[in-house]
Order: sequence, then structure tokens, then C-alpha cells
Amino acid sequence: MQSAVELRHCCKSYSDSMVGLGIPVKRKAENGSAVGPRSKMPASLIQLDAGFMWNLQALSKAAASVQSGAKSPVSALNELGVHVNYELIDYRGPAHSPFFTVCVTVADMRFHGAGSSKREARASAAKSCLSSLLAKVGQIGPSGLEMDFTSDQVAVTPMPESQAITTHQAGEVPVKLPSTASPASSLFGAGAATSPQSYKSPINMLYETYPTCLFVCTYGDGTPLDSDTAPLQLNHSMRFKVVCHIEDKIYEGFGSSKKQAKLAAARSAMASVVEARSLPVASDTPMLPQGLADLVAKLVNEKFNELMKNDLVHLRRKVLAGFVITVDNSPQNAKVIAVTTGTKCVSGEHMSVRGRAVNDCHAEVAARRCLQRYLYSQLLMYANADDPKQIIEQSDLEPLPEGGYKLKDNRQIHLYISTAPCGDGRIFSPHESHCEPDKHPNRLARGQLRTKIESGEGTIPVKNSNLIQTWDGVLQGERLLTMSCSDKVARWCVTGLQGALLARLLRPVYVTSLVLGSLLHTEHMYRAICGRYEGYLQALPPPYRLVAPLLARAASTEARTPARAPTFTVVWCSTNPSPEIINAVTGKLENDQPSLLCKQAMFARWQYLMKKLPPLPEEGDSTSNRLPQNLDSLLYNEAKQISSSYQVAKQCLMTAFEKAHLGKWVKKPIEQDQFQCEITDADPSILFA
Repeated sequence: MQSAVELRHCCKSYSDSMVGLGIPVKRKAENGSAVGPRSKMPASLIQLDAGFMWNLQALSKAAASVQSGAKSPVSALNELGVHVNYELIDYRGPAHSPFFTVCVTVADMRFHGAGSSKREARASAAKSCLSSLLAKVGQIGPSGLEMDFTSDQVAVTPMPESQAITTHQAGEVPVKLPSTASPASSLFGAGAATSPQSYKSPINMLYETYPTCLFVCTYGDGTPLDSDTAPLQLNHSMRFKVVCHIEDKIYEGFGSSKKQAKLAAARSAMASVVEARSLPVASDTPMLPQGLADLVAKLVNEKFNELMKNDLVHLRRKVLAGFVITVDNSPQNAKVIAVTTGTKCVSGEHMSVRGRAVNDCHAEVAARRCLQRYLYSQLLMYANADDPKQIIEQSDLEPLPEGGYKLKDNRQIHLYISTAPCGDGRIFSPHESHCEPDKHPNRLARGQLRTKIESGEGTIPVKNSNLIQTWDGVLQGERLLTMSCSDKVARWCVTGLQGALLARLLRPVYVTSLVLGSLLHTEHMYRAICGRYEGYLQALPPPYRLVAPLLARAASTEARTPARAPTFTVVWCSTNPSPEIINAVTGKLENDQPSLLCKQAMFARWQYLMKKLPPLPEEGDSTSNRLPQNLDSLLYNEAKQISSSYQVAKQCLMTAFEKAHLGKWVKKPIEQDQFQCEITDADPSILFA
């Protein structure tokens, strides 16, 4: 009796499935008499080439389940009950980067798909089959959205309601498909419930656009993977290198794993394709071309690996920064000026009253001091010339008719940082969707000035009170506070990179672009460096102005390193072939000697050049153009005050921060800058090295 009941249940399930596919099946009533098929509503059918009738409702449900990520294309196609045959028709590429092409045959129709694995190729072919069958009756799947191929956020492409697959034709009652949304979508929006399986990676999109593209993987320095020994002296973010060949073009990507390197190469290639087709960009913030951004990141990383080739100890780092100068944004003439690492500041007990310690050893701040060293060396070329007002072709600077110098108009300065600068530029969640604009852009947590913590990582907001740091208070145990890197980059956008001393010889030098290796959110970054104060910035003296750098993120992403940050800083400037290693705790070299980046060395270079070059005239009162008679007796803080226009521009920025209620700039104890130059009659070849 039990077996008879089970047999009757199986027959009922089989007949239900046949009816769902549009195949007539006779049923039996409870008394055993035969009845016809159910007549709820006529099934809408698709006529295939082989005369097979396919139920449109079942097909639409299968497509919806694939779109929502509930089922794979292969499973959805198999469950429709029709005979499906998959055949591998092509295989090419190396073993570590294969490329498969699969053909699926359904009712005498053939559909092709490709992928980096057989499974991927079968899924692509099955999806092509479902899309083609729906297209026969005018049903279209959702179109792809414009994507940022260098984004840290794993993007998803939700299906708009207006493009959802429907199952009714003219004169029929619409059939609503079951919703796949979770309760979270009603609380946090549809994006919270979107399946990540609807996301297409740049690799898949590249294969669809260029099926013949080829990926070749090596170690980061180009060593083949099948070599007997793997190179040890490789930075963790450039451990592997993948080269993508598309026709006659080559795109490179680096990463801590083969997968990351391949993804980086695909990002670079797809970003180049988007730019070549002049497709619209989703952000209103001006962006640097992706090819140039990748070049800047590559040059800085390769230079660091070259410098640390035989030094595994100092190869460790958390943040890498550097400056690259280009001529007319040409890749051929790009040159690396500075490469630095570091995430620490000097300890309060090691502050120097003689200007011999480097206070801030964060990578981007140290890179800026290296750039200043380079600018001093460029001015030295004019100081050694017979006529300092005659232009030198090899120099990146040129003289002005009225006195002083400026960066040549066809030069661009690009700043690369391996991650977002500490402070306001890093205060966001990188793995949450930011599709909607910030509903509370003026909240107190947005845009606040922040300070670094002595003997620690991270930043804290400044106090609203007028905080004054004192020398004896810091020595007694009060923490030494240093402004965050985001705040310093914001200051460079107004006052320039040259600083107060060079401002008396050189017009403001501004950053052309800011390239990040990771954690770039264009809205947050723009707010951090410009947006939070630009509405309050007034009365800037010429030639100072607000210059917003172009933003970009390198395709080769920086891997997050949870390990503890090292306490040393590697600094290299193109004026010297070998780098310096600074102990970030003491602010001096490991042998306890002052660094060439310290204030004392900068002060000596400035005094040497001020005696040989015509100064830059100040705007306004002619009395401000008078220089002190005896430069040797000047204190460091007095020398910085000589450039009155620079000080006015700096004060305008501080006032803008206060008007925007973002806090007050925290200054170091005044005793730090009350020293005289101790380096006299030094050999210029050593002083400017």
C-alpha cells in the first residue's frame, strides 16, 4: 500500500513538471477517471527551431533566478528539462592563465561561451542561451552599468525594476515573479540585499570584450615562475607581475598574489578601453588618466625595490610615497624625484632645539622634504651659472624677469601615496556602498582637523580650545601632537610644496595630481584636501591660490598589512644615489647623526642661495622686499617670516578652517624654531647632495 502511494506521488510530480514545460499530460481524478490538463490559464510558449515548445514563464523564472544569483546559469538551464550538451571546442593560453571556449547545444541550436576555466566557460554559454531565447520574444536582461575598474569597493549591478523580466504577453494576465529581496533591503535599501554574484569582474569583462587577450604571469621583477629560486627582495605589494597582451598593447599589473596581479592588469586594460571610448565618468571630481596614474605608481614602487634590493630589513614598510615629475604629461620623460616610507613621528623627549631632528617621518611628509632638497639643487644650478637670469634647459625651473624663479609651465608634479593620507582623507568605510550623496555633509565628524598620536598610529580630532604645546610640558610627559597628513596636503594645495624658506626664491609649486595605491574615495578625498574649507577661503595674496590636484587610484592595489609598522623611515632623493635610514623615534639617522632633511640642513642651503640669487619680489609694499643685512645672524623662525605673502596665505587658510568650525591648527613649541644656522662654509657638493 505504501509503495502504491509513493508511485502515485512521483507520477503527479512528473506530470506537474511536464505541464510546466507546456507538454500535455492526462491526469486522473481521485475516482480514477481520466481528466484533461488544468485550464487555469493558457501557457505562453516559445517556438524553437527544432519544433520544441518552451514555456515562457518557466524560462523567465530561470533567467530571474540567474540574475538574482540564486542559481548558476548551468543549473537553471538543466532544470528546464530539455536535453543540453556541452562541448569544449577551444583551449589556449599558458597553464597558469588558460582560456577555454565551450559550445552548448539546445534543441539543434548552438551557443558559445568563454572563460578562464571550463566551469566559467560553461556558465557563459548557458547564460548566452537563456539570453538568446528571451530575446526571441523581446525580453531583455538588464544592461551593464558604468564601472570604476580601480575602485576598492566590490561593485554590484542590481537589476532595475523597470528592466525586470516579465512573463505576460498582450491580452494575458501578468504573472509576478517571486521576490528575492531580504528584509534588510527594506531597512538599508536594495543595495544591502544585492547578491555579489551579479558582479562582473574586470577580468570577465575583458575576456568578453577581447576574447583573444593573453595574460602572462611572472614574479615582480620579471623572473619566470618556473625558475629554480624565487627572488626574496620583493615588496609584498609587487610580489607578482601579470602582463596583459591585447593586440599590440601591453598592460601591467602587480599584486601580493597572482590573482591580485591579474586583476590589476585587467583593471588597467579596461580603464584604458573606457578612456579610449570617451565614456562618461561617474564622478564630478577631475580624474587623472589611468595610464599615467599607473605609470606614477609603477615608477615609485620599482625605484623603492631597486634601492632596497639587498636590504631585506628596511624593505619592510607600511606606507610608501614618492614624487614624479613629467614633461607635458609624457610617460617617456617621467622621472622619480623622491621615494620615502614611514608612519611615525619623533618622540617628545627627542625634540631638538638646534633643528637637527626630523619631526614628522610619515612617508608623504618626508617625500615633500625630499622634493624641497631637489628644488634647492635646481636653484644651485643657477647659483653656479655665470648669469643666474639665463634659462638652463636641463633645469625644471626658469628665472623670472623681475627676480626669483618658478617651475617651468610644461612640468607636472605627481604625488604617489600607497594609501589614503592619515586624517580626514581616511575617515570612511571602504567596503560600504557610497552611491547616495552624504545626507549630513556638515556633521562634526566630517572634515575636522586631526592630529597624529605620539608613539602610536592613527589620528584624533583637535580640541576646540586654543591648544598651545609647550616645551617643558612635552618633556614632562604631555604627548607631542603633529597635524595629520590630510591636513598638511590640504595646506600644500594653498601654500605650495616649497615651504616658507623657498617662497622667497621660488613661486608656489603645486601638486598636479594625487595618486593613491588604495583607499581612494574621491568625494572624501576631495573634501579632505579642498572641499571642507574652499567656501571660507578669502583674500589670498597673489600668486597664491587654491589648486585642487587631480585624483586617481593605481590599478595595482596595495594589500592591507595588519603587521606592526616599523620604526624607521627610508628617504631617497634623486640628488643622492643612496637612501638615508632615519630612526623615526629620534628623528635622526641610525648612527645618531642629523639627516639631510633636517631643518638645520635646509636652513644652510637657503642661506647659501640667498647670497647668490636674486630674490622673488613680494607683492604690495616695497618695504617687504628688503632683506636683512646679516643673514648669518637670523634665527630659523625669523627667516621663515621674511616671506610675508606666504605667511598671509597660510593665515588665510587657518582662518578658513576656524570659520568652517573644523578646529584650530596645532603648532609645535616655539622653542623648536629658535636656532641659528650652525653649518658655515660647507662644500656645496655635500650640502646640496
